[in-house]
Amino acid sequence: MDYFILSGSTTRGDLLTARDRAAVLDLWLETVDPRRLLACCWEADDITLAVARGITPMVVIRRSDHDSTLELLRELPSGATIYSHPMFEGAVFTASLARQAQAEGVLPAGGKLAKVTTQQIQEISAVTSGSFRLWDGSCRQIEASLVAGAAGVVATPLGVFADDFPPKDLLAIQAEVNSIQATLDALPDRQARSRYLAQEAFRTPLRDMG
Repeated sequence: MDYFILSGSTTRGDLLTARDRAAVLDLWLETVDPRRLLACCWEADDITLAVARGITPMVVIRRSDHDSTLELLRELPSGATIYSHPMFEGAVFTASLARQAQAEGVLPAGGKLAKVTTQQIQEISAVTSGSFRLWDGSCRQIEASLVAGAAGVVATPLGVFADDFPPKDLLAIQAEVNSIQATLDALPDRQARSRYLAQEAFRTPLRDMG
């Protein structure tokens, strides 16, 4: 694992207060180098609190359209990343938005893009010439995502912190996440999946991942 996303949608970070999310950051800073942390930011205060701790903000896009999203990108601090998901019922990060952001010099350093297709990954990678570090929000087809131009994938199933992480090998990781994903897919809704991941994570003590 290269990075850990904190207070994201899977753990319902949006239901916490900015103060609570800052406490999560402080807890992780006791174990992990801040350069490996991405702070999911649901409001402006989250960005300030993350930057103050030397942690890269991952700002959730919840603007209603292309223009207002572009306005948000203009406000981001240098080096910030984004989180785009259609479930937020607003604009999503597209190749068109990426092209305009790059033209204005406000392209984020990278971002987690959920529900993105391999074609969309290719389009965004092409217009940004690799200057946008794209993480596919799905780990169901890791090889296809990487071939399309993704810098990596977000492997939510690995959040259960098994006794031994799989080696940094595509086939080994895919096999591991597929096994856990099958269990998640059998659960009735997002809330049940979040609860399952939280319960499994606490079954095994968090090891030193610094």
